[in-house]
Amino acid sequence: MVQIPIAIVGAGGMGGRHLRALGALYESGMANVKLEAVCDTREENAIFLADFAEELLGSRPQVFTSMEDMRNQRPDIEAVDITTDSGSHHLVAEMAFDLGYHVLCEKPLSLTVRGCNRVIDAWKKSGKVLSVAEQERRDPICRLNKAVIDSGAIGKPYSFLLGSATGGDTIIILPWRHYKNIGGIFVDAGVHVVDQMMYYLGDIEEVFAVSKVWEPKRYKGDRIGVHDFYDRWAKEVPDEIDADAEDMVISTLKFKSGAVGQWTSFFAAHGEPINYSMIYGSKGSMVPARQRRGDPLTLTIDGVGAVSGDEVLELVPDFHLDELTARLFGSDRLGSYSLPLKDPDRFLVALEYYELGQCIADGTKPEVDAYIGRKDLAVCNAALESSVLGRPVTVEEIENEQTAQYEASINSHWGI
Repeated sequence: MVQIPIAIVGAGGMGGRHLRALGALYESGMANVKLEAVCDTREENAIFLADFAEELLGSRPQVFTSMEDMRNQRPDIEAVDITTDSGSHHLVAEMAFDLGYHVLCEKPLSLTVRGCNRVIDAWKKSGKVLSVAEQERRDPICRLNKAVIDSGAIGKPYSFLLGSATGGDTIIILPWRHYKNIGGIFVDAGVHVVDQMMYYLGDIEEVFAVSKVWEPKRYKGDRIGVHDFYDRWAKEVPDEIDADAEDMVISTLKFKSGAVGQWTSFFAAHGEPINYSMIYGSKGSMVPARQRRGDPLTLTIDGVGAVSGDEVLELVPDFHLDELTARLFGSDRLGSYSLPLKDPDRFLVALEYYELGQCIADGTKPEVDAYIGRKDLAVCNAALESSVLGRPVTVEEIENEQTAQYEASINSHWGI
């Protein structure tokens, strides 16, 4: 198999998570990309990740502190995987295209639509591949969720109700997730939620929302992230920070299909945490299974009753997973799976890497392209804009930059 030489750009916690995914892809026997370099402006981070890569993959990638030097010294590298902090994605992606690289970019593509549009312009001029890392839809059970909805088992979808409440006043992973102009937890996590909603029910066209900053002071907790991905940087997290990114957004959503959604994103919730999701249709309801958990999804169908687990597969006899997903998760038809969270976490990113290699090799289009990535962000920012303006905001308004009061300070911060 031909292997595309690639580099990871951004050697922090997310870079480490992506490296683990490369390990899973290598183990699958279907690796069509090969890690040749690691790039980070902090050389110690790049060296740390390169050392880990040597241990995990069996060969040590070259270390760089700038993409320009990497391009000059290693012209054979064809693609970069951008895993820097969210606020810088647009800058790094633009530079990558200018240097002639194909790009896999972690979500969000930018914090503003204007930033997304700059990346899109650079991508179009380059003629290269651009894939946005929205991996959660690739989970086998999320694929099953989609297949069941499309089968008509619950009829025409009427409503999507979902929400979560957690967080209290602790710093969630790293401080930048609480700073509006360089991150923001609602956008950073929300683009994943939006991508799933629109994957299942189609495009959202209008949002009406209220947002708050309930906890302007945040404090360092006992852990700073998922598993051990971010432990190396724990000492750099201050004991307290001043937060200005919204930690509660409650939205009503209108889908183009006519369905209506209610989405609560609450990251300042003290006491009992909650996480819920329900889709109601003209023939029944569905509790869509969550990504990376492997739990079975459950349907309640009028005149039939509850259907769950492997019984759901009987509703979609033609449902099959692709070859790599089947290799990673153990079967091409799954009603559930039981794996530690770290495994699906790396498997789903491995699928993104494999798709990137395929797109470069044969010119196919990535499943989540720049326009889907931009729309995922636009729905989140429509909610924030709606709260500022006190009225419903259409996603089209945001995508066309017809209204951008919320985004104005972010654009100013990044000079775009």
